[in-house]
Amino acid sequence: MSPFRLVLHLSLVSLTLTAAPPAWAQAPEVDRSEVDAKKKATEEKEKAKAAAAASVVQESESARESREAQEKKEHNAKEAVKRFSEASDAARKGQTARALALLEAAAQLDPFRHEFPLNVATVAEALKQPETEFKALSAATILLKRVLGQVGDSPKKPEYEAQLKKAENRLTELRSEGKIATGTIRLFAEPKTCEIFLDGVFVGVGEGTIESLTGTRKAETRCAGFYDYEQFVNVRVGDPTSATIKPSAVPYFGKLIVRVDQTDGVITFLDDVPIEQRLAEKPTQDGKISGKGTKAEPYQLAARKWIIRFAKEGYDRWHRRIDIHRDETVMVDARLEALADTDDAPPTSATPPATPKK
Repeated sequence: MSPFRLVLHLSLVSLTLTAAPPAWAQAPEVDRSEVDAKKKATEEKEKAKAAAAASVVQESESARESREAQEKKEHNAKEAVKRFSEASDAARKGQTARALALLEAAAQLDPFRHEFPLNVATVAEALKQPETEFKALSAATILLKRVLGQVGDSPKKPEYEAQLKKAENRLTELRSEGKIATGTIRLFAEPKTCEIFLDGVFVGVGEGTIESLTGTRKAETRCAGFYDYEQFVNVRVGDPTSATIKPSAVPYFGKLIVRVDQTDGVITFLDDVPIEQRLAEKPTQDGKISGKGTKAEPYQLAARKWIIRFAKEGYDRWHRRIDIHRDETVMVDARLEALADTDDAPPTSATPPATPKK
């Protein structure tokens, strides 16, 4: 090959190598704007999700109970109006038994509005049912006295006073007619924060006195932190009857985290019962700390005062009084001091602890 043709051949090869690769060998061109837009949209979505999660406030148990109690109260008030409306319709149709049953239900669903017992009493009077009328008027007098003690110089005070006087006059008439037998009962609740009811009629908070039909009556308490409780009492003619109602406390819970510097062989006691036996996790006397009692898995205890004690052979006993509060966590850090190796008197607080026995 001539030198000229050789140079020409090499030039063509060089051009071929430096030229753009064929279409099938080229990487597809990426639309950066589209990728960036998708990335930005994903980031904004994640931010929105995080913001939504942060805005959700976790309800404590007490807040949830308070909300549910308010919702129940509002629901019962609406149901009471519905039942009274149905009772009025039944009375107009001459369905006396059904009307009375609906009146009873209405009065018990909303026992705190004095207008309601007065309305029930009005229908009961038209139905010639003195017992229902008496119960409604008795409830109304208690509620009206309570309202009058709270309104001060409100413009509605004269109206409440007139309603109370009318109810008391009608109660006197019912007694004089001799169709019903009544007695007075004084009810007390422990604790004093509990609301008291007699046959669904509000009596008072902590204590209260009410005139009732004689015979066996159902007394009830409702109180935050305590189970609803009921007991039957006997109301008789003559001297007032007294009864005390003691509901049981709801066992609210808190958490306990235990940290001991000498964990091997340590037995933890709550009120002198090994902790795992106390919590019904083990039927034996083994109360040694294992995975529980740590931040990862704390103990759950009833909210009250406890005495916690740690015991280990060769070490001085360690104990404290702890107060577990509802929905709160208590942490106990304990350092056990080794007993002296000799038979001498145990070291005082000023004497440094001796090395534990091997």
